[in-house]
Amino acid sequence: MSSFEKNLLAGLLYAGSICACAAADLPRKAPAYAPPVSAPATWTGYYIGVNAGGVWTNTDIDWSLNPVGFGPAGVLVEQAASGRLKTSGFTAGGQIGFNKQFDALVFGLEADLQYTDLSGTRSGGVIVPPGIFDSFTQSMESKWLGTLRGRFGVAFGSWLPYATGGLAVARVRYSDFGGFPFLPSTNFASATETRVGWTVGGGIEWRFAPRWSVKAEYLYVDLGSTDYTSLNSVVGASASIVHDHHLKENIARIGLNYAFWAGLN
Repeated sequence: MSSFEKNLLAGLLYAGSICACAAADLPRKAPAYAPPVSAPATWTGYYIGVNAGGVWTNTDIDWSLNPVGFGPAGVLVEQAASGRLKTSGFTAGGQIGFNKQFDALVFGLEADLQYTDLSGTRSGGVIVPPGIFDSFTQSMESKWLGTLRGRFGVAFGSWLPYATGGLAVARVRYSDFGGFPFLPSTNFASATETRVGWTVGGGIEWRFAPRWSVKAEYLYVDLGSTDYTSLNSVVGASASIVHDHHLKENIARIGLNYAFWAGLN
């Protein structure tokens, strides 16, 4: 190799080393940003919560008089005493439940126990021949209600509209009083029992934090009929009345739930 070729090769090697060093000093391109992967939101899990709202009721009352014990005036009494007792009050309580989500469909089971501040009185009377005023008083009271319901909803992200329905149980008390014409006597009867009925309704729930949600809900409750018989305090069995009371409740409430073991964001 000639001296010229040696000098050319040495120069090329020197220039290459300079380029390599310069390239090492260049800033490196930052890798593209990849957001962290999180589990998809789900309504699956157990939950517990509280609720409060209003309750209003209709109690349909029907008096059936023994036609043997009462004369024609008894028909007027029967018509006047049969009617509807309306009450309203405050309700508050708690609930516990479980949801299971399949794609957008959510199935659940919920139980709740409520305080219901319900009591009311209906009174009136009618003038019967020969111009005697016959009066009556009817009252009802119910202080608690429990339900066990299924829930079905369709999830839209953090929103869950749903329908619900199932069993309803409540403690109720009724009492009736009536004074009848031409007799120095009255009919009085009362009954206290635990009624089992059904309920149906719907609502919407919104998850505002990973494990917290609020809901607005309406329930219609039918607790069926309670029947009992009163006897006239003087005439007895010949002047008996069958008292029928059919209680229906409407509940509008809001609730707050906290979820356990749910795979939430």
